[in-house]
Amino acid sequence: MQHRVRLIKDKIEQAQRLPALKAGKKIELAESVLDETVSLLYEMVSRIEILEAHYGEIE
Repeated sequence: MQHRVRLIKDKIEQAQRLPALKAGKKIELAESVLDETVSLLYEMVSRIEILEAHYGEIE
């Protein structure tokens, strides 16, 4: 999971380094980062739900 977070961070940094004239590429990277972030969040929620089912509600 940490590897996925690092990849997301790398893409954000890559987009930040692009000049304004490369707006299309920046948008493409931003969409990719959003997709990966949502996927990672779903995975985290799933893992939390498994833990809650096993150990009870986590507050």
